[in-house]
Amino acid sequence: MTDTSALHEIHALHVLIEDWFNARIPVSALDTLMARFSEDFSMVGVAGQRLDRAAVQALFAASHGARPGLVIAIESVQATTLPSPLAMLRYREGQGVEVGALRWRESLAVLRQEHGQWRWLALHETASA
Repeated sequence: MTDTSALHEIHALHVLIEDWFNARIPVSALDTLMARFSEDFSMVGVAGQRLDRAAVQALFAASHGARPGLVIAIESVQATTLPSPLAMLRYREGQGVEVGALRWRESLAVLRQEHGQWRWLALHETASA
């Protein structure tokens, strides 16, 4: 069974990301945000482009407060059993400036426990109907 703290991490990270894009947290919080990602993190976004951790950090650094009104909703989180210290979770993520007008994506995340904290290892996002 996947540790429920991994399920919580899916929501917690997206709260931080929403706060970042809305400038509800200061620019100095970038290190706190990036600390949630493993050093070898990579992701494939809905545009199909692979980004490593450095590219994700650059994206965040350049976009603090860039999406005022952004809302991120997470639903349908499902965990897949993996050997410790790994967790794999599938979830739906909706983003938009109004809750009723969210654009949805299907996501699959692999997390790894490092020093007692979940760190994001890989993320794959696909546009969803």
